[in-house]
Amino acid sequence: MKRILKQAVVFIVCTWMFAIPAFAVEGVKTIVKGSVKGSDVKYVQLCNRKAMRSNIVDSLNAGQFQLNLNLKEAGFYVLSSNSSNLDLYLNPGDQITINVVNGEMEMSGKGSKLNQFLYDIDKNFPYQDASATLSQIYNYRVNAINTSKNEEVIRNKALLLGNEQGEYLDKVFGPVIEYKAHGGTPDMMEVNFSDLDIHLVPEIMVYPNWNEIVTELMFAKIRSGNLKVRSINTWIADFGNAIEHPKLREEFILELINYSASNGDLTLNKEMKEALPLIKDPKNIVRLNAIKGKLSMNLNNYKSAPEGTDMSAYTFHDLNGKQVSLSDYKGKIIFIDIWNTGCRPCIAEMPFLKKMEHELKGKDVVFLSISCDYTTEVWKKFLEKRNQTDERQLIMGKKDPFFEKIGRSGIPRFVVLDKEGKMINNNCCKRPSNPLLKVYLTELLNQ
Repeated sequence: MKRILKQAVVFIVCTWMFAIPAFAVEGVKTIVKGSVKGSDVKYVQLCNRKAMRSNIVDSLNAGQFQLNLNLKEAGFYVLSSNSSNLDLYLNPGDQITINVVNGEMEMSGKGSKLNQFLYDIDKNFPYQDASATLSQIYNYRVNAINTSKNEEVIRNKALLLGNEQGEYLDKVFGPVIEYKAHGGTPDMMEVNFSDLDIHLVPEIMVYPNWNEIVTELMFAKIRSGNLKVRSINTWIADFGNAIEHPKLREEFILELINYSASNGDLTLNKEMKEALPLIKDPKNIVRLNAIKGKLSMNLNNYKSAPEGTDMSAYTFHDLNGKQVSLSDYKGKIIFIDIWNTGCRPCIAEMPFLKKMEHELKGKDVVFLSISCDYTTEVWKKFLEKRNQTDERQLIMGKKDPFFEKIGRSGIPRFVVLDKEGKMINNNCCKRPSNPLLKVYLTELLNQ
């Protein structure tokens, strides 16, 4: 996330303390101002890094800019222009002057030593360095933090180590997360990651998407055999037990439950029950109860067929126009992927679904991909282009009663039917890209 400002610029970051307490609700007045010369910079803005929302933006006037904000607490901010970004860690009361001369940045003033270190470590050990692995670069950075004599670095060592850990794991797993959201080339699907024993520190939570990258780390542990999931109902507890630090463990468990509840995971109650003994902090128990309320709301929002509903009579059409009934697959667990050609996350799941089908080949499970595209020709051309023309590619009609029956909602959407064609799960949140799906389907097959 750290990128160097390469223009020949002079930034003056000044914070004036008014006659109010440092922790007043309105915050401490913070001004970021300076001048930009000899570059194509058109604007400068300051964003809260975690929220990534712009606090303030200023268009340049004769190379001058001024940004004002009330800084309520210390945190990471991104000072950016239309062409580059710079991470800053700002404390209320900091007074930092940033000078960029011939591509080199020098800082002075209160708070400058820490931010100079952030700049220098990024310049000296860039993750873009093709001559070293991500793991090697991370270790160089950790060593630089641990051996620094910089008083501000020593005072903020835990924070810096957590931030570096977050950035490292983001460099490793960020492309996978991006792929799942937007698709891309097959080499982005998974990463070969051997640093599975990395000791996670609670300060990793300063990193914006820490919960996502830690989840991907857990997935990598499952695939490598380093993490055993006892059952599909214990996966949250098993992920939590894989984290040594109690504070981070509880926060991660709450993040997992909240994310699952937000996505309409209707089987979450069993998983929450298994994870509950790991929540010790009374405040976190209160938070967990609030999430239970969100789960109840989702149960009301998904107006779909209840568990046990017979879905076997529903029919669709294959690429040749032949009518196919779900009853044709009786005797097998049916995993249904509902998607369309305009849904990038749906498309990103396709190679994972194909891989899952290969891994469970010979088992009593069938994988059906049912498109909800309105145009049959668009659907056909899409599949032909990707050589996905097998008999399990189906399409439903406009306002299909099946889609209505499962509670019409966003896609990708995954539905699981038992061997009799009856509903087991009308919104399976274990996607094909999630190794937990194999655990889930294997348990169903063994019942």
